[in-house]
Amino acid sequence: MFTGTYRVRVDDKGRLAIPASFRKQLPEGSFVSVGMDGALVIYPPDLWAALAKELESPLPGPEKRAMSRALYSLSEAFEPDGQGRIILRPEQRRLAGIDSSSSVVVTGSGSRVEIWPEDRWDNYSADAQGRFTEFADRATSGS
Repeated sequence: MFTGTYRVRVDDKGRLAIPASFRKQLPEGSFVSVGMDGALVIYPPDLWAALAKELESPLPGPEKRAMSRALYSLSEAFEPDGQGRIILRPEQRRLAGIDSSSSVVVTGSGSRVEIWPEDRWDNYSADAQGRFTEFADRATSGS
C-alpha cells in the first residue's frame, strides 16, 4: 500500500526521483500514465493488468475507446535509472502541467502512486482536507 506525500524536483531533462519507500514497492512491469484529476499515475503491474482487462473489448464503446487511447498513448514502462529516477515524457508533463525544473508532489494513493504539479496538489489537497468529513459521510453512507 502506497502512503505518504513527498515533494520532489523534476530536473531540466524531465527526470523525477521516485521516493525510496515507493520505489521499493514498485515492481518491474509498472507503468506511468495519465490518471484522474489531471495527475500522472504509476500503476503497479497488477493494477495495470486489471485496467487493461476492463478496457478489453473487440468493439468498445466511445468512452472505452477514448479512455484506452488516452491511457495507452501516454503510457511508459516504469524504468528507474541507477539513482531511482524515471523520465516523464514531454507529452505526459505537458498534459499534467508539470514543467521541467519544477517541484511536484508524489503521493501514495493506496494501490497506486500519483504525481501532481505542486500548486495543483496544494489547492486540491486543501479543498479535500477541508471537506474530509463530508466525503467520509458520503462514502460510508453509500450515497
